[in-house]
Amino acid sequence: MMPDGGETPRAVCWGMSLQLPDVRVFWTAFLHALPAVVLILAAALALQFLLRRILLLVAHRTSFTESEVQPVERVVRWMISIAALGFVLQAFGMNVSGLWGVLSTILAMVAIGFVAVWSVLSNTLCTLIILVFRPFAVGDELEFPGEPVKGRVVDLNFIYTSLQTEDGAVMQVPNNLFFQKVLRRRHSAAPVSLANQFRAKSPARNDPMNAAGVPAR
Repeated sequence: MMPDGGETPRAVCWGMSLQLPDVRVFWTAFLHALPAVVLILAAALALQFLLRRILLLVAHRTSFTESEVQPVERVVRWMISIAALGFVLQAFGMNVSGLWGVLSTILAMVAIGFVAVWSVLSNTLCTLIILVFRPFAVGDELEFPGEPVKGRVVDLNFIYTSLQTEDGAVMQVPNNLFFQKVLRRRHSAAPVSLANQFRAKSPARNDPMNAAGVPAR
């Protein structure tokens, strides 16, 4: 039997009636939410692309390999995908409070992990500050007065700066220490820019001519 003009369509089978959703209402809601869904998906893809670029940069500029940073990439990509799914469902008017509860728990666990590796993040941030303000150059002699830390700068990466001592040994100083202690600097006669050395693919080597092009003494 055909429904009246104002009634919701019903399917009748074996004496049972099943109320069907109004296709027009569903289509209107879908079109209304479509722009927001497109923006959400585009933002998620952009974040995943940016994440991969950052992790590859970290892998190329540090001692980490691409295989070592891939687990981090997978975890963050899954988090971005879950968050995007939650926003998409919410755009369609669905209740996703339970999903946000699970996601907030995961984010809390990730935050705890970030706190655990805060020293690494601190060194990375200090590296960027060193590259901007250039408190020293490759080839300069650095010394922390009152401490047995003294040597010539031969390498810089995201985590530490390598100093070559007079006896040929190499000391690796965490980059955040340069902002916590007094630093004594002796300029090199032929300094090399930190930015130029930092862009080198291979770290400085402990031989007569290192990767930065500074002859060892």
